Amino acid sequence: MSFQYADFGSDIQYLARNLEKLSKVIQDVTKQIPQTLSPEEHAWDLKSLLKICGDFRKTIYECEKLLDDHTKFGRGPGGFVLNIQWNLTIEPEVRRLKDRVAFHNIKIATILKPLETKLMLDLKDDIYKVRGDVASRVTDVHESVLEVLRKIEGHWTSNAQEASAQASSSPPEAPRVPDYLEIRFEMAAKASNSELLDEKNFPFYKGVNAFHHHFEQSTALFKFEETSTGDIFAERTPEPAQYLNLEKGIWIIQKIKKGSEWAEASADRLSDCYMKELEDKCCHEYSRFTIKEEPRRRLTELDKRNISLLRVEEFRIWLDDDEGEDEFRSATDYLNEILRVSLLSSSRHRKQELVLIRRSDIKLQMQNFSSKITGPPNREIIRDHINLERAYFVPLYASPDSSPEAFNIVFRGDESAGEDTALRFLKLKDMLDFQQAITAYKVVFDEPDIRTLLFQATGFFSGKKTAEVGRIQIWNPRRLERCIPQAQIHAAEFSQHRWSVTTGSSTALSVSKTFSTAHTSPVATKDTISYSFELPGLPILVFYLKAEDSDNDELSFLTIQMDSMTIVRGTCGCDRKRRMTGHPANLARLGKYPIPRYPEFERKLKWLHIEFASQANREKFEHEFEQTKDIYKQKILCYHREMSQAKQNHLG
Repeated sequence: MSFQYADFGSDIQYLARNLEKLSKVIQDVTKQIPQTLSPEEHAWDLKSLLKICGDFRKTIYECEKLLDDHTKFGRGPGGFVLNIQWNLTIEPEVRRLKDRVAFHNIKIATILKPLETKLMLDLKDDIYKVRGDVASRVTDVHESVLEVLRKIEGHWTSNAQEASAQASSSPPEAPRVPDYLEIRFEMAAKASNSELLDEKNFPFYKGVNAFHHHFEQSTALFKFEETSTGDIFAERTPEPAQYLNLEKGIWIIQKIKKGSEWAEASADRLSDCYMKELEDKCCHEYSRFTIKEEPRRRLTELDKRNISLLRVEEFRIWLDDDEGEDEFRSATDYLNEILRVSLLSSSRHRKQELVLIRRSDIKLQMQNFSSKITGPPNREIIRDHINLERAYFVPLYASPDSSPEAFNIVFRGDESAGEDTALRFLKLKDMLDFQQAITAYKVVFDEPDIRTLLFQATGFFSGKKTAEVGRIQIWNPRRLERCIPQAQIHAAEFSQHRWSVTTGSSTALSVSKTFSTAHTSPVATKDTISYSFELPGLPILVFYLKAEDSDNDELSFLTIQMDSMTIVRGTCGCDRKRRMTGHPANLARLGKYPIPRYPEFERKLKWLHIEFASQANREKFEHEFEQTKDIYKQKILCYHREMSQAKQNHLG
């Protein structure tokens, strides 16, 4: 977490440098005001500056207040405990302010040249007000005015006269947005803002914010090696989402200029100069696809087929009201986070992160974050709700045809609604943790290379043998919970509010009490307190199997409950098994929560022969198998002991 605070500090320093540049632009032009105009009395009209860049003074104030409110960090009798409390409380606010600071930086960096141009044009007007009447009649005086303007130097233009010439020139012709994209953009814009059914209502300031958000994630990120000897066509082709964001930025600028809000704002010189700067940025970026002088530098334009593969969310226009803010708004919400892992991003310029937050026993929220690797972090958030009773989980990683290094799944929070989401994890552990969150079973053993021979009785003296290849796992019943060091538990108890780590909500139980027992829990009613007892769930063997000598790619599941009748030897008599078939198979149905849990697929089998790739793998399986059964026996003993003790304490 210290890295986040360091990044936050860097962003604030970057904002300070940008504000210094902003101030220097104003100071440098002010210093060059001719004495005849009384420089000390000259005042610039900068009312639109805050509207365009956002109220950075308010952001700076909130940053200062954040630090002032937590000056006791690391001090006082709480020591390390207070440090943890401070981290849990402040982290959501740091994220929110960090993103707001980054957005200020983007817009301030863009407005520096338009601001200088606006100031020079204002100065030119003032000079002509003083000397214009004479200059209009006397050529020599007119030339003297031009000479004054040439002496007023700038950073982005040579002088005020050049700035005036650039401002009066027509902007380059904007590229045309394809019809099929115009339709999609209009649908996306109107879907979230019904007022936009009339294009005259297209907003200026909100539109500018949306433009910056999308342009920062456009082909402006795309770089390639001009001297590369590889596939030149592929290396000059940006990603579809980047190209879409460029077209989106062009479309937004064109729509802004048709809106009534712009008709009013365009009378302001700074706003007008700013819009021309945005148009220049769009045209300059799009010219990378049309450059004729140097064909090797020309980018490959994407067609409708490439763009149509993008998800609906990629076409959205408007930022959410809480864009750039995390879902975490309190320390309690922060404690509800049960998983945070990195995903394999589809873009080499962006990083992806997946977060799971527990909302109730059977409901989670999945947040998929996407942010830039370099530069100001422009973050996108996609939120999906998960109902554990109806989740849909296809374990692509478990297929025998899958690469050992590919940790991919297909997931949907509710199998009866929504769209499938492809999740590509960087690590096997991260993927299995996600699987545990959905199934409430922890994988304690995983072997991806086995061969099985299954014997099922079809008659009194007959049976059927089936040879399959696949993967085997041992599942132990355990709901995924946030792993909180003991010091953080004490920190929670130290605070005025006590948080339950298992539910994340305020409760009369302290955190330590929540961890005191695995099998009993008090249930408070109006007048009494009763105790509920839950028998520990059985661990299970889970097989992911595919027919060995078949072109059929269907993946099936075989589960065997690891009760006292399930043993490892030459043959074993097993009962209460479950066999699943179908394509694709839904692994979530094997978890704790779904109802029903495929009862129609139950089959009895006589024995199952398992072949491992090596003797070491077989011995490791046998060890984990016996150890898991021993742990289950201890849980049963603990369960009965707790129940007996509770009866003695409360029933006499």
